[in-house]
Amino acid sequence: MITKAGLRYFGKQQFGILSEYNNRVSKKLYRGVQVTEKPQFFTTSARPGNFGDHLDFKVNLDNWFDENRVHNEHETDIRRTQIYALNAVYYGGLLSAARILAIGFIGRLNGWKRYDRDTYLEMDVGDLPPGEVMQIVWNGIPVFIRRLTKEEIKTENELPDETRLDKSSEVVLSASGNTQVLVCSALCTHLGCIPIPYLGAYNGWVCICHGSVYDKFGRVRQGPALQNLPLINSSIHDDVIVCIEEMKFPREPSQRFWA
Repeated sequence: MITKAGLRYFGKQQFGILSEYNNRVSKKLYRGVQVTEKPQFFTTSARPGNFGDHLDFKVNLDNWFDENRVHNEHETDIRRTQIYALNAVYYGGLLSAARILAIGFIGRLNGWKRYDRDTYLEMDVGDLPPGEVMQIVWNGIPVFIRRLTKEEIKTENELPDETRLDKSSEVVLSASGNTQVLVCSALCTHLGCIPIPYLGAYNGWVCICHGSVYDKFGRVRQGPALQNLPLINSSIHDDVIVCIEEMKFPREPSQRFWA
């Protein structure tokens, strides 16, 4: 059923070729493409990029400082706060540097402690028979303590130097009654294996892993190792107490300034 409103709507519509022509005759074409009478621009919320920003940065920064200075020129409270903050940072740095220097100076006057923690060890070798070897652990490192008789020392000194592979280090023995005590590392200088004592042509140590041979002084006589067994800093007290500690030559003397 068609109402009056519907008739009025259809009456306003124009149908036919003439009406279609009238609608298109006023349309604009640009290179065969229909365009609107008014130009349209697409707007976005993002500001388009400025490829000259890197050139204008210094100018903008200088302008910002100038504007900020002019803006705060009459604000004496703000300027006073800024001066106080800068002075606090400056003098705080000076106090920190003075504190570090004072701590170092006082520590130097106090001297160094005689023994480092966990690096001092006393071992009683009174029960170790002459000519025997004992193995201990000091500071996490296996260590050999060998008690040499006079005959063994004489025999070792008569060995030819031609078979020594490492002639740079000297042997250090500590007197213990009628014997001498050698304290050296128990790690082979080749790959860190633990040599076995009383073996080899020199009855010293032999690394059964790779074949390195050491005499009773810990001097390497056959490779593949090329260095002697490292000596451990030690001393003898009361002829039977072996005192082992780290070497602290750069720290000596270990005396307080006022002592």
